[in-house]
Amino acid sequence: MHTETERRQDEAEARLRAMILKELCEAMHATNLPPLSVLRLAARSIGSIYREMADAHLGFDRCACGWRPHTTDVELLCMALMTACTQRRTADLRLMRVEGNA
Repeated sequence: MHTETERRQDEAEARLRAMILKELCEAMHATNLPPLSVLRLAARSIGSIYREMADAHLGFDRCACGWRPHTTDVELLCMALMTACTQRRTADLRLMRVEGNA
């Protein structure tokens, strides 16, 4: 049974995955760049977003949410990317793309 946190994480992942997949396809169509080029650019974008978020949580004027960047964050992001690239997920109906309507 999923905990509430796991359910919310799964929901967030499914939303992000759908949104990113849509944008990647549109970027490939608009630029005629190959998939790996667009994926590499997406990875760079995630890295720059992390940097901006980390900067917003450091220093005197930092965000009050309580999160603090850590030196292992980038390693964790790299591990998540490697895991997702090399391991197939089990079939989870919540993550499958809807085809048509009944």
